[in-house]
Amino acid sequence: MKNYLLLLVPFAFLISCKSTIVSVPPVIIVQEIPIPIQKESSIALPIKINLQPYFSETEKALPKTFNGKEDNCEGVSYTYKFIRNPIQFDGKGDLMYFEVDGKYSLNLNYCPECTYLLDKKGNCIVPRVYASCGVGEPMRKLSVGYATNFLITPDFKFKTKTDLKKFETVDPCEITIFSYDATSKLKKEVTAVLKDLEKTIDNEIASIDIKSELQEVWKSLSESSAIDGYGFLSLQPKALSLSDIRFENKTAFIDLNLTIQPIFTTEKPLLKEVKLPNLSEHKKAKGFNIELDAIASYDSLSSIMNKSIQGQSVMIKKNEVIFKKLEVHGASNKQLQLKLEFDGNKSGVLYLIGTPTFNAEKQSISFPDLAFELESKNILLKSAKWLFTDKITNAMREQAVFDIAPYMKEMKGTLQQELNTELTKGVFLKGKAETLELREIFPGKDALLLRINTKGNLKLEM
Repeated sequence: MKNYLLLLVPFAFLISCKSTIVSVPPVIIVQEIPIPIQKESSIALPIKINLQPYFSETEKALPKTFNGKEDNCEGVSYTYKFIRNPIQFDGKGDLMYFEVDGKYSLNLNYCPECTYLLDKKGNCIVPRVYASCGVGEPMRKLSVGYATNFLITPDFKFKTKTDLKKFETVDPCEITIFSYDATSKLKKEVTAVLKDLEKTIDNEIASIDIKSELQEVWKSLSESSAIDGYGFLSLQPKALSLSDIRFENKTAFIDLNLTIQPIFTTEKPLLKEVKLPNLSEHKKAKGFNIELDAIASYDSLSSIMNKSIQGQSVMIKKNEVIFKKLEVHGASNKQLQLKLEFDGNKSGVLYLIGTPTFNAEKQSISFPDLAFELESKNILLKSAKWLFTDKITNAMREQAVFDIAPYMKEMKGTLQQELNTELTKGVFLKGKAETLELREIFPGKDALLLRINTKGNLKLEM
């Protein structure tokens, strides 16, 4: 899941960063603009788990043969043997059902009356009557059924309750010689044994350690991830919750909701270790809705702007002005300062100021009010009045436009591929990114903060 979230940084491309007329760099007091608090984001991840491997382990751990006996002087005495077949697992709704077919043999003897004169244990005063079922003949058949209810406690422990739901003898054992229904006795004894089997099943399930696995996942999510050449993504997980388990045949379904507050930076941040919290109250949700803050340094913004501006030229009164290099710096009142190096008939450095404006519909950033900074304006009026023209500012405005849409389309396609992959052996991530778009921009002292949103659906199959 972490790998696909690394792709939610579509503005990583922003993070990387000739006699002369020279304007003195303006003295600017940068005003930090309060940025609206970033909303916490949510990921609803339906998880599909194939339970067959777990059932196989449980099957191996449970005994297959059960023996019991009861010795009485008067009345009926017996010994029995019960052999179970492999357990058949089948889930439905919030219960997992266990069907156990088996076979049994039963040896009985009957004494109508005993004397205790010679032996405290007693002696039968008449010859005992012996009978059996499944001895010297095919063993008798029976079928047993359990139902287990699963809960996950806030501290990540499985809490289960297994109940015996069915006990059916396919071919009952009836001892007609002394009018004794051995089936009811067998049911009582085998049920007692199978009750212990319930505890074994519950203990096997309770021993599953999901907290340690989630602790490793949480730790991994809490660390910054380097994106080569661009910066670091920190997901900053805040909380998680799990739904009740739902069953369908041998498959379990559970919804994991993860709350994050992701941020992208050019330098590796110092993050405090956040321990795995207890599970939060689970609320039904669907898909993912992620708000990501990407911090683009002005060096990287300069690099991007240079790609579109460098080498461009304008003709002013038969003089060619060639744009050579552009640098972006923070300014006051939500504006940015642009340092322009130019060449041609004249060379030098000029400074312009403009307000970065975001067009949500077109998914673009532009500087519609870009104009010469006061000091540059004064120098041009004194030494090169012909350069003081709208042609330069208009050309700069036209070139300093970032069309975000192509990057959104490309990133959405890449994200789509990464949302459908095998994370590790046997663990498959499947999903679809419905939207991916830039929502807001906030100019800061050293960087431009870009608030991005993406929505879609995910599921995990194991």
